Amino acid sequence: MAVNMGNPLKGKYDPAIIASIVDDTRQKQEALKVDPFEITETVKLVADEGTVLFSSVFWKPKEIPDLPLPMFKREDWHEEAQMQIPAIDEMWIWNKPVTERLALAMYSGDTTLLHGLHGTGKSCIAEQWGALFNIPTWRMSCNKETREAHFVGSAGLDYDAEGKMHIKQEPTLLTDSLKYGGIFIEDEAFRHNSALVLQSLREKNTRCLTLPDAPGRSAADRRLHAPEGRWWYVLTDNTCGIGDETGVFDAQVQDASTLDRVGAVIEVDYLSPAQEARILKKHTNLSKEQISGVLKFTGNVRTAFRSQQMLSTLSVRTLLAWSAKTELTKSLELGLRMAWFEKLCEDDRATAKDLYHQVFARTI
Repeated sequence: MAVNMGNPLKGKYDPAIIASIVDDTRQKQEALKVDPFEITETVKLVADEGTVLFSSVFWKPKEIPDLPLPMFKREDWHEEAQMQIPAIDEMWIWNKPVTERLALAMYSGDTTLLHGLHGTGKSCIAEQWGALFNIPTWRMSCNKETREAHFVGSAGLDYDAEGKMHIKQEPTLLTDSLKYGGIFIEDEAFRHNSALVLQSLREKNTRCLTLPDAPGRSAADRRLHAPEGRWWYVLTDNTCGIGDETGVFDAQVQDASTLDRVGAVIEVDYLSPAQEARILKKHTNLSKEQISGVLKFTGNVRTAFRSQQMLSTLSVRTLLAWSAKTELTKSLELGLRMAWFEKLCEDDRATAKDLYHQVFARTI
């Protein structure tokens, strides 16, 4: 007797029913195939006393959880530190992806590197963070002449009321920040060779600075510790620590131990043309067509800079300076000459002239 080895359901059920059963089974099997590297759980955090959720200050974040961030009052800080709280810049526009990543770094207490081209707002975003959250901000600009003494101070002599001599350590922006708390911004952090004295301070789990030895100073006196939860370290530079490939910024190559202490690296780019247009519309009287031309020329210059066809680029502050002078002189050409063009080398001037003619159909 022959046995039917075919589909046992065939002829007994409607084909559409069979197809739906097969499709449902296939979907269930596919659902069981979970990507082991996909993280589906979301972190939900609650704002405790003294903190505010990111979304209540900015917007609903896309890349990060809605983090609780410390919000201070001016009186939470010593009077000396209150003087270091920046003023809110009414012209400031928050770069959304950079702001979210900075929030995550600040929440985590990382040593944070903000790097990007000049004029992208690397230092300003850290300062405006301090302004918004009422945090003292201590900003130190570095160069190749910066030495360890600029960070730790120099030992000097002092006399008390009885005329006895004592060792006195001269304060610096860094030591004051450790004394009072706040955000310490080390601008152009890769331009100097004094990082060795900062290694323990850049270490997230250490956060201490050792002062030079001197007679009469104990080991405890020589060690300054960052106040927990009230001190943040931000580095800024045009490069990410691996040197400057363009030859424009003169940045030092950093060793692995230095870069390993940087817990968060954030590239800061220029605002979008739409955001820059909002700034120019708000703070200048240029027409829509003029603003469009200014931003198109700016975009072309930045593209030429990135491709190393030019050594100079245009920042937002330069755009505002160009616009202000244009309003006064009624001349886009003269405004650009005074704000930027006259700074250029001969090769850059030739390139800028071509780009200017392409956009405005005029010559400089």
